[in-house]
Amino acid sequence: MGNSLKHRIIMLCVGLVLLTTVTSLVSFWWSTSHFNESQVQQDIEVGQNVYQQYLKAKERLLVTAATVLTADFGFKQAVATRDADTISSVLFNHSQRIDADLMLLFDTRGELISANQNDIKLSSETSKSMQQVLAQGNSSIFMVIGDKLYQVIVLPVKAPRTIAYSMVGFVIDAATAAELKELTGMEISFIAHHTGLKATTIADHPEHLSLLEYIDSQIVNRWFSEDPVYLSTEVQLPGLEDNPISVVLSADLSEHYKEFDTLVLTVISLSFGTIILGFITSGILANNLTTPIQQLTVMAKQFAKGNYKASIAESRPSQEVCELVDAFQEMGEDIQTREKKIRFQARHDNLTGFYNRTAALDLISRQLNEEQSYYLVALDIKGLRHINDKLGPRVGDSCIQAVAQRIKETSQDINGFNARVGGDEFLSVIAVNPEMTMEQSIAQLQASLNKQYVIQKLEISLHFSIGVVCYPEQAQTPEDMIRRALIAVDTAAQDGHEVYFYQNGEDEAHLERLEIIDELKQALQLDDGQLFMAYQPKLNINSGQVDKVEALIRWQRSNGDWVSPELFIDLAEQSGLIVELTQWVVRTVVAQVGVWLREGLTMKAAINVSAQDIADSAFLPHLEDMLATHGVPAKLITIELTERDMIENEERGIAALKALKALGVMISLDDYGVGQTSLGRLKMLPIDELKLDKVFILKLNESHQDQCIVQSTISLGHQLGFSVVSEGVENSESLTLLKQMRCDYAQGYHLSRPLPAKEFINWLGSYHEVV
Repeated sequence: MGNSLKHRIIMLCVGLVLLTTVTSLVSFWWSTSHFNESQVQQDIEVGQNVYQQYLKAKERLLVTAATVLTADFGFKQAVATRDADTISSVLFNHSQRIDADLMLLFDTRGELISANQNDIKLSSETSKSMQQVLAQGNSSIFMVIGDKLYQVIVLPVKAPRTIAYSMVGFVIDAATAAELKELTGMEISFIAHHTGLKATTIADHPEHLSLLEYIDSQIVNRWFSEDPVYLSTEVQLPGLEDNPISVVLSADLSEHYKEFDTLVLTVISLSFGTIILGFITSGILANNLTTPIQQLTVMAKQFAKGNYKASIAESRPSQEVCELVDAFQEMGEDIQTREKKIRFQARHDNLTGFYNRTAALDLISRQLNEEQSYYLVALDIKGLRHINDKLGPRVGDSCIQAVAQRIKETSQDINGFNARVGGDEFLSVIAVNPEMTMEQSIAQLQASLNKQYVIQKLEISLHFSIGVVCYPEQAQTPEDMIRRALIAVDTAAQDGHEVYFYQNGEDEAHLERLEIIDELKQALQLDDGQLFMAYQPKLNINSGQVDKVEALIRWQRSNGDWVSPELFIDLAEQSGLIVELTQWVVRTVVAQVGVWLREGLTMKAAINVSAQDIADSAFLPHLEDMLATHGVPAKLITIELTERDMIENEERGIAALKALKALGVMISLDDYGVGQTSLGRLKMLPIDELKLDKVFILKLNESHQDQCIVQSTISLGHQLGFSVVSEGVENSESLTLLKQMRCDYAQGYHLSRPLPAKEFINWLGSYHEVV
């Protein structure tokens, strides 16, 4: 049920409704919260403006009252004569007219002369406070007098010089705070920082907490969080330095919370209603959609059983369902046709119609029996890749089809079958005919295949390699037969035979080569000492010193057997391991040169590389990285390539050599003289050294022809600016001749065989000049 379409449709519809509802609720919650917060902040700002205007109005009234009082002539005269009764009467009457709560008169020393209150108590700092109040000019100031907070103003009484100071003020008490609360809608509190709270509209304020602590402690539990009851702001009022005064405006958020929670509950209720409605509606919709589909499922199962006449029992099928039923019926008619085609394609080659490799294995296993002998003939078309490259793949495909037709025509009378197992490889299973030998059968096939082909109006001659294996003498299983037939055809192609008959033991040799490749791969991964480098000295004939070596790889398998370098290097090239092997060689040799450098020995080393190495894009970066890692100058490394590698990859090879030259390494052309490098090509190669092949050096002291070739090659090399190395020096006579011919370097067993690094150092320490 959980994976049914009906369930998924219901879940999709309900999920969409739920997602929309949750998104709307979160959006509403977020926007409403921010709106309320913004609204409260605006209310606080409005409250600030209101209370500031209120206090400004009070200040203007104070200024007016004080100005009138200090300008009254009778008052001045009474002050000048110190008529206490008159002064007291004036202060009292004047305070009554403007509803002032405080009317004080001070002499110029700050001593109280008269007051409108009999019980007023002034501090000893009154004189100092007077100076701070006077410094405000016509602006009011807030100060605590007798434990009450007043908004006061002080003006001098002049006649014409200052003879006294008049202080007029309004008390700031609970009534004032209540009046401001009515005007602002905020809770108002006046606080003297040193003498405590003076007036507030907040009820139930405990005495053990300051007002601000009490405000911060008031929280309300809402949904999943605790929120503050009040949002407050504190504003500093003009006051005395020794007792600053501030007003705290607090917005009570309780009502906002109640309204917001009511809205949220309403939205949640509507959301649940919407979800229930969506669930019911989606169930009806899903049922209408899935019922025909369930019937179509039953119909499809009938088709699977071969009943292509099945139909659905839907009373009112939709147009889409009708079209789908028609499509099912058409599909049933097409399936039978396609099944035959698919079965054929699964076992046959699309291009030739022959059996494919999988079908061939199956047929061989069913057809072979010990009472009948068979030949398995593997056939490979030589040079088909060149035909594809030069004439195009269409011509190549036509050639394959023409060859398949010849094979089919030739093998019509055989008790066997034909198969195509690769791009240009065919197999034919031929029963032994007592009237015709195997050689005659193969000759008949050759004669047919070697005739001229006319492909797309082109006359094309094709050549073939044929490998033959006999059953049951040379193979007993289909896998062995095919593998050994392919080994035979590969041998024919490599050795230039037109027909090659499999020889017993070749399969084991092939498996041995595969085993060597596998062990070589493991030896590279483990790097456990099976592979190591040997270094053969190169004698500098001019100086008589050994300052170069050729690095040669050696392999002793874990079972103790030695593997010929020619064998495993050739297998590495065939299997694609040569790049990884060369990287190991480069890493090992450069590291060894670095070790010698740190030990005080400067020794150049030559590394042999192949065409695949030169073509590999990672070769140059790897070499450069190794040189940098081990601190080896590039000039101490020589890269040796053979003429064959240069000829087969000339354009890419020259580009790679130029990059190596730019890096600073030396380039040597190995085995020179036995390849096909022309003088014209030689001058184009960016090389530093020619290395004469040992075929000219082994019997140099006995062969006048070899001496002429070597002499001319050394002269040519020097004229082209190359250094010349002769390898294969086996005796002192040849070495003497090379010195006379002004050869630069000599290498061979007369000097030393290739040695591991430690043995080479020991040999070098005991070496004496042999020239």
